[in-house]
Amino acid sequence: MTPSRVESPGAPPPPDGSPRAALDEVANRAIATLAGSVAQVRRASGLTLSTVAGRAGFSPAYISQIESGSANPTARTLAQVAAGLGCDVGELFGAAGRETGSAPAFPARFAAAPLLAQVPGASGIWDRTADGASRLQVRLVHGDPGDHGDHGDHGEPVRHTGEEVLVVLAGGCTVRVADSVRVLRRADVCHLAASDEHQITESSGDLLLLVVLTEE
Repeated sequence: MTPSRVESPGAPPPPDGSPRAALDEVANRAIATLAGSVAQVRRASGLTLSTVAGRAGFSPAYISQIESGSANPTARTLAQVAAGLGCDVGELFGAAGRETGSAPAFPARFAAAPLLAQVPGASGIWDRTADGASRLQVRLVHGDPGDHGDHGDHGEPVRHTGEEVLVVLAGGCTVRVADSVRVLRRADVCHLAASDEHQITESSGDLLLLVVLTEE
């Protein structure tokens, strides 16, 4: 059932400047902030209304109402929506109002491909993160994928905070994420929640992998 707001029938509107009018104004601002945050977080994560609704246990129409500010969700509802978005409830009251580019600026980093990345059979992991960056880590992996591989951490899958993107630039490998297993070849991509157990196996000798991780 879609949560709804209940008003007292026949209640007169509060006079301007009354305590209730002030509280209503605060509530309206909170709902507007929430609406913008839910939409912003969802779009930034590349999620559709249907995906978030399915994860949260609501209809796409209700999620749309939250994003438009026409719904007044309960705390329990917000917890479910946050879970569907993959974020904390607190983020839903802080994401709106952030201006694009508000993260600290940093100089662009241009890095040539490592020589070993072009040598068949060689292995290496190179950090390509720009100095001063605070949201992403960028790595170039050739051959053995280190702690994500068959031998990393005694061959056990790994998990950590944030999200991870794997882009195969050359060669191939098998990626296991939770119960899903896929063979990736050149130009294939896997975007995963790093909190899920994941592992890279059966790496070809010429595997060249771009790994992007979000910072938490």
